[in-house]
Amino acid sequence: MRKAGKIMIAGAATAAATVLAACSPSLEEPTDQSPEEQATHTPAPVSVSESAPSSAAHGAGQDGGGHSAVGGAGQCTAEDITVETNGAEPQVQIPRDCAAPQEVLTRDVEPGDGAAVTPQSTVQVDYTVVGWSDGSVADSGSASVDLGSPSGDIEGWAEGMEGAQQGATRVFVLPPDLGYAEQSGNPLASDSIVVVAEVTGVS
Repeated sequence: MRKAGKIMIAGAATAAATVLAACSPSLEEPTDQSPEEQATHTPAPVSVSESAPSSAAHGAGQDGGGHSAVGGAGQCTAEDITVETNGAEPQVQIPRDCAAPQEVLTRDVEPGDGAAVTPQSTVQVDYTVVGWSDGSVADSGSASVDLGSPSGDIEGWAEGMEGAQQGATRVFVLPPDLGYAEQSGNPLASDSIVVVAEVTGVS
């Protein structure tokens, strides 16, 4: 009977140990901290907004609202081109954060107050031509241009000059097919050009 008693005591001790083990907290969880304190050690999930700026910036680089890096950029406007007329020759700065326009753009840097240019006018101009790609001066001088049947090197004189008034300084951008496209040997034959023309006479 003594042996049986010892066995029963040992069994009871084993059961008690099992109950205590079940009630004891896991070694992976601290037992000396409140639930609020334990929560502070829980890693916070990564916020989606943290990665949004880089994604948005990448998108802006492709779209740019018309003023982003070349590769997905919108087209430049006439207002994006800076023209300084204080010196002996106009100084033209072509933007590099937008693409060359595919249509004719015009802007009067200085307004005129004389006769207006029509598609049939003959205009006298002092002009400077700048290549879009490298921004260098390709040609400059004075010319009399019959817009009704232009015989000069530039195809788009009529499109660029229409509406300008005598005395005005007009800047206009011509896509390649209206620039030097007919001159296969010209280095700007496949390039857009920027023309700054001071209208000295209209007839």
